[in-house]
Amino acid sequence: METLNKYRLLTDNFIDNLSKENIVPKKFKEALFYTPKSGGKRIRALLTFSSAEMFNADIDKVVFVAAAIELIHAYSLIHDDLPAMDNDDFRRGKPSNHKVFGEDMAILAGDGLNTHAFNVIADSPLMPEQKIEIIKHLSKAAGIYGMVNGQAADILSSGADVGKNQQKKLVNFIHKHKTAKLIQSSVVCGALCGRNIKDTDFNKISKYGLYIGVAFQIIDDCLDIVGDEKLLGKKKVDEINNTLTYPKIYGLERSYKMAEVLKNMAFNEIKDMKKSENLINIAKLVVERKQ
Repeated sequence: METLNKYRLLTDNFIDNLSKENIVPKKFKEALFYTPKSGGKRIRALLTFSSAEMFNADIDKVVFVAAAIELIHAYSLIHDDLPAMDNDDFRRGKPSNHKVFGEDMAILAGDGLNTHAFNVIADSPLMPEQKIEIIKHLSKAAGIYGMVNGQAADILSSGADVGKNQQKKLVNFIHKHKTAKLIQSSVVCGALCGRNIKDTDFNKISKYGLYIGVAFQIIDDCLDIVGDEKLLGKKKVDEINNTLTYPKIYGLERSYKMAEVLKNMAFNEIKDMKKSENLINIAKLVVERKQ
């Protein structure tokens, strides 16, 4: 866990330094970094570092990618909380971005973080071919084939009158795209920071990332029912928004079991790989967390 704490601190410091850049107007700059600097588990950054470590990447270079992914995650949270989306007034125990700076600045802050993330990767000291592969993979996972696609499906499915079988397909599609794709990309982009990656190893960590990503969202769904709002730092909005979730379709007990199965599937992919201890620990954190 000591190594994970080091990675978390590296990410926090990098984002803090980004926030010191000369950006005007002042209110826009404050809105831009309010959410990225508001804490959080940094799961995606930890996955990036831990995967990169397995492939002997230079950590001083990896931090650019880890921080960039956290910027994209922060943008998604800002937009998720907007009244037109989840309409959530709190995030990480603090007022949501739009409650502090207004909807207009929140939208622009999200836009700014999304685009600036790729500039951060482009400015990294990685090899040009590595940057291209990372940007290509991350933009696909975060964009219209991944996170944004999943968010669109989530909105369109809320309150939709569809049968049980269709609900199962929909919730799997939503979880895979809205949440799991970016988490999977965190692992993959970390590996891409390394050199001479075998196709078999690449496929293993890619599957690990997908399994953990879906498990992460299943646990989120469960915590929206049983979690402590003070620990969660946000309102429980799934029921209010009539969101399609795993507990809604499968029940709470079975949903927890499904997350556990996914965790074990993730373990099986990487258990024989060198330096996989951190990824194993992160998988445990994801499934066993209370917030």
